[in-house]
Amino acid sequence: MCIRKATVVELEYILEHSPTVMQEATMGYRKGNIITASELMSQTLANNGYYLVFVEDRINKGWLGVCDFYNLDSEEIQGMVVELYVFPEFRQQGIATRLLEYALKSMKEKGIKHVQLNVYSGNQAKRLYEELGFHEVSTVMEKKL
Repeated sequence: MCIRKATVVELEYILEHSPTVMQEATMGYRKGNIITASELMSQTLANNGYYLVFVEDRINKGWLGVCDFYNLDSEEIQGMVVELYVFPEFRQQGIATRLLEYALKSMKEKGIKHVQLNVYSGNQAKRLYEELGFHEVSTVMEKKL
């Protein structure tokens, strides 16, 4: 088992899967497409970001994307988890937890004091985030007209 920064080839692999990941992560709210996924990855990498991959037996079982951002509310640089994905056949094996713990440790070592992420209502990953100490800061509400 190995957690490490993604290579260029692995970033391309992640990008290929990103439309599906986006649709699943948003509970179908957003229809994933390669252009939106490519823009998200570009912004992540441009903001001191990177992707971590979880590789076991030469199989990429999942990944996590993180970057830095300036939080206007707290007036400090914070970390942002922009993407966390584990392929369905490898879920419930602790892979997401290990990826997230690895990323949090790395961000803490570089002086980041707070990390945020966005999770859609109904996404099963929310429970994992809460178990690892994340809590709600704001709620986005919508009304269909």
